[in-house]
Amino acid sequence: MTARVEIWRVEPLHGTDAVPMALVIRKLRPLARVFARLATTTLVCVAVCSGCRNVPFYRMTSKASQSLPLSREGIIAYERGDFNYAEVKFEEALRLNDLDVETRRYYGETLWKQGKRAEAMATLTATAQMHGAIDAEASLYRSLAEKSLQLNDPEQARYWANKIVDLTPKSPYGWELRGKASASLGLTQEALEDFQRAAHFSVDDRAILLDVAQLQNQLGDFDSGLATWQCLERLYPTNREPVEVFIGKGISYQGLALYDQAQESFEVATRYAPENVRVREMLAEVALKRGDYERAYAVLSDVNVNDASNSTARELLALASQRRAQIAQGGQNAESIRK
Repeated sequence: MTARVEIWRVEPLHGTDAVPMALVIRKLRPLARVFARLATTTLVCVAVCSGCRNVPFYRMTSKASQSLPLSREGIIAYERGDFNYAEVKFEEALRLNDLDVETRRYYGETLWKQGKRAEAMATLTATAQMHGAIDAEASLYRSLAEKSLQLNDPEQARYWANKIVDLTPKSPYGWELRGKASASLGLTQEALEDFQRAAHFSVDDRAILLDVAQLQNQLGDFDSGLATWQCLERLYPTNREPVEVFIGKGISYQGLALYDQAQESFEVATRYAPENVRVREMLAEVALKRGDYERAYAVLSDVNVNDASNSTARELLALASQRRAQIAQGGQNAESIRK
């Protein structure tokens, strides 16, 4: 089988020196028939594999194309905070195509924003049963877990968190949410392990490290707790650390019987949150253990001890006053003896 080659010379383009060449290969009829048969076979295979006329591809595309502009309008309205209009548009879109996962997800989030929590959870839960992209599924599971925690349903939150862990085991979000759910269920050790896994995949996440440090203190592991608090402190600019860091450090130092350092931490915490009575109580407790009765008395002297909620402050203030009086009496007795 041969092929005849013909070459045409094309005149130069006007105003240029370029002379393009075109190479055209004309194939003999037998070769053309072979390619025609191959093309026909390919088309038949595609038709059979796709289910031919039994697949409602064009009808679905038509409905989806009508719903897409409505869904986009709803998303724009949602993002600008117009949830009433967004709800209307999402409902219109879903009447045309109720299989659109993204529209259903936005519709559920819109219902939640409007306070329709039961409807929102029902919509989002049903949407979670539909298949989508892995990232979209993980995002939906995360939303459901967070909302379950807000609804004080840690069991359900743990269920959705496990879904995230199964789907994206190297993502910190699933482990973090499972840690929060476990903590709410009183599973402190499990919660700590979950938060530590989350921290492994997001080493500079301040919120996760805060949870880790608090649980370490709660479990009495003050050495590890102190190390975590110090690591967390370094993640903030100087004098921009949250008061929780100094409270946590103080508790760790106190648990390690390092009362001087504990008092220093509580002093800083008191400056950060002067109205926090509990911080003042912790400072007074450490000051009493150090024998610094004057400081213990001073830090509680302006607390409203008549408030029933300040019973601990009242007891500490009374103890500090007693110790101060004893020291003063002892000083007077010593002075009398010298005279």
